[in-house]
Amino acid sequence: MMPANTEVLKEPRGFIKFLEIVIAIFAFATTTSHHSESQFEVLCPGDTTKVVPLPFGYPYKLDDTCFGIPVCDPKNITSHICVYGNYISSAEFYVFVGVMAFLYALAALILYVFWDEQYQQNEKVPIVDFVVTIVFAALWLISSSAWADALTKVKHYTDPADVIFDKTRNPFPECQGHNVTCEVTSQGNFASLNVSIIFGFLNMLIWAGNLWFLYKETKWFKPTVAKSSPDYSSPDSAQGM
Repeated sequence: MMPANTEVLKEPRGFIKFLEIVIAIFAFATTTSHHSESQFEVLCPGDTTKVVPLPFGYPYKLDDTCFGIPVCDPKNITSHICVYGNYISSAEFYVFVGVMAFLYALAALILYVFWDEQYQQNEKVPIVDFVVTIVFAALWLISSSAWADALTKVKHYTDPADVIFDKTRNPFPECQGHNVTCEVTSQGNFASLNVSIIFGFLNMLIWAGNLWFLYKETKWFKPTVAKSSPDYSSPDSAQGM
């Protein structure tokens, strides 16, 4: 292994790779660590209150969250009502992109620090780095858009009002009668998931912005610079001065 070249961390390509590592961690960590629950209360005859929790979390297979009815008579449950929706694919795809982006950025940064000379001498390596970065920028855009759409639906279907009052999807006779009162008491906490969406699109911008600095390392850019620079060592150049 070559001696560490920490000077590369001061260059845009090295510093941006470090940012990509950090922000990728925040993106998938805020998604996988999220767990919350919404609640509603059922005021049953005789002034008895039943609290119905609707827990949810990563990977957001919401239809696994169910509760028995009648709520006011738990000893005689006749059926179950489940939250609508299954958003595993969007959530796991977003996390997968985040983890893969983290691993690639970490590997690329190690390459810059310990094998930068080989990176500069081998024309294919900068091109591969450039192309892979294009792919990750596109994946961040796709996965963040898909996860943002899924999160909107998660917020909607974990709202107890949808479970209680949607007579078409989940008829809940107890909350539609005259002797029972139902009230939403909590709609869950989505703060970290909102942040995860922000980090997703921020990752896309950073990976896309890094393309220019990686392009400058490829053979496609360097010959252009060489041709545009006058050769003052040649006789013709000397005569022209």
